[in-house]
Amino acid sequence: MTDREKILIALREKPLKVFEIMKRVNIKHQDDCQSLLLKMRDDGAVKFDIHKGHWLAA
Repeated sequence: MTDREKILIALREKPLKVFEIMKRVNIKHQDDCQSLLLKMRDDGAVKFDIHKGHWLAA
């Protein structure tokens, strides 16, 4: 299972912040996690709630 799939599974359960995603998916570097999330956002797989700072499954 890829990190991308693990992120989607975690976000389907509940909205999470970047550090919570890093813990659940076991990504060591914040920059790697954020760049993957931004790519997924561009693809339309996830959304970001700017008011709460949470990532959501689209």
